[in-house]
Amino acid sequence: MINATEQAAIESLRDFQRNGTAGIHRELALYLQEKIDSGVLAPGAKLPSLRDLARLWDTNVFSVKLATDALVDMGLMTKRQGKGMFVADQNGKVLRVGIYMSKAPDSFALSDLSFAFALRDLLCARLRQQGIEFVLYDDYRPTKEHLKPPADLQDAIISGRLQIVIGIIVRASDRNWFNRLPIRKIQMMRDPLIDFEGIVEKLKNRGCQRVALIAPEGVRKKNGEIESFLTTGLKSVGLTIRPDRLRIIEEHDVSRHGWGRLGYETTLDLLNAKRRPDALIVYPDNAVQGAIQAIMKVGIKVPDDLFVLFHRNLELGYYCNFPADYIDVSISDIADKLIRRIADGSEEPSSTGFRHTRAAEFH
Repeated sequence: MINATEQAAIESLRDFQRNGTAGIHRELALYLQEKIDSGVLAPGAKLPSLRDLARLWDTNVFSVKLATDALVDMGLMTKRQGKGMFVADQNGKVLRVGIYMSKAPDSFALSDLSFAFALRDLLCARLRQQGIEFVLYDDYRPTKEHLKPPADLQDAIISGRLQIVIGIIVRASDRNWFNRLPIRKIQMMRDPLIDFEGIVEKLKNRGCQRVALIAPEGVRKKNGEIESFLTTGLKSVGLTIRPDRLRIIEEHDVSRHGWGRLGYETTLDLLNAKRRPDALIVYPDNAVQGAIQAIMKVGIKVPDDLFVLFHRNLELGYYCNFPADYIDVSISDIADKLIRRIADGSEEPSSTGFRHTRAAEFH
């Protein structure tokens, strides 16, 4: 059923005439752009469905879809799943998010990225629910080519089609150009939401003295979280982690060996030391599977001889056949918090401004 607003839009779009100089979808895109620029289609106005427009202009639905998709790419229209097509508010500026994942074939195994894929799927679902447009950028270039953004992402920023870029996976080879993007940007994998204060309290209550830690390189660099945990948090309860019990897993090692193997080897090395730890913290969950295997191989009694704290994604649990404590992270919570950060504009864009970006800025 067509409502009065949509009927009015149909009446204002009856004067389309083909001139035969271009494909029908290009002519329709120019026609709609003129209607928007002239104010005939006002900001926020809802357009009829693709099928109704195709019937009005005596053409096929696919051509109408191509035409309206072109206006979406220009920021003049927005499509909301289950709600319809609308003329964009704020003079054509709509909130559009780019979701970037670095997937170089010579980097870490994709099997280590279950958390990242699950987070991306949940984030996309949340964005659809909020009516926020997004574009996926899966970067399969070899690592040596990651000196600048992929061409499609770069073009979208230069043309102003994106307002925010979310880096679900941003590796060391990407960070230089990613950090210089002249629009709002969020690196999700460097924002793990680990409860370090809770860890300190658990170690204190257990009376641990010889604490070992396995953690990824990126977490250590993120605002000094682990540094603060090591220098302030633990010392507040009279604990320290000796250098030989601190294992920071480098990204280039993950690329070569994978998280599971590194978790196994580092845990085995720590447990075979002369002064064995009485507490072991393992992050991220990709390394935990290997740590479990190492603990079982050595035959240590948990929790009698070793207190373990494992990172665990609630939606992607793993099996552990001995009692352990967990640092739980909810992917759903992360996705919800990210949506709130996008909506409230908590991270302001660079003063450069995305509308004035020059291609040279990416080189």
